[in-house]
Amino acid sequence: MCTSTDAGVWRKLDPSERREIIGALQQRGLRLTRQREAVCEAVFGCPGHICAEHILAVVESRHPGLGMNKTTVYRALDLLLDLGLVIEHKCGDGRAQYEPASRGRHSHMICRRCGRLLDLDESVAGAIRSGLRDRHGFQAELESYPLFGLCASCRN
Repeated sequence: MCTSTDAGVWRKLDPSERREIIGALQQRGLRLTRQREAVCEAVFGCPGHICAEHILAVVESRHPGLGMNKTTVYRALDLLLDLGLVIEHKCGDGRAQYEPASRGRHSHMICRRCGRLLDLDESVAGAIRSGLRDRHGFQAELESYPLFGLCASCRN
């Protein structure tokens, strides 16, 4: 389950995000279509991570006359990934979740029971990296690999 299902307030693209997206598209000779903008609004407006199914649900609820389908969502996501505007996280079960690249590289935790993807606090990730470096001389790249376990809700 992506965090969009329990996320807080959704928002529209802010002007700087919109300019960045338009600029990246224009460099490729492309434009910001209504469908692409709706997908961007869902990804950038979600305070957490969001899967393609929830992107489609958000787009359909906020733009009912747009006539979106899952194929259009995946095409827009592929383009946004290619432009470096969005990051894709594989969740170990074949599903993927997305978030804006502007949030920066960071580590994640995935619940093995419910599939929820959570951000790992940087202070915790830093302590793990430091411990591995100090004990083993190993420079870990935790951003590339999520930590698996059980979230607080599933543990109870």
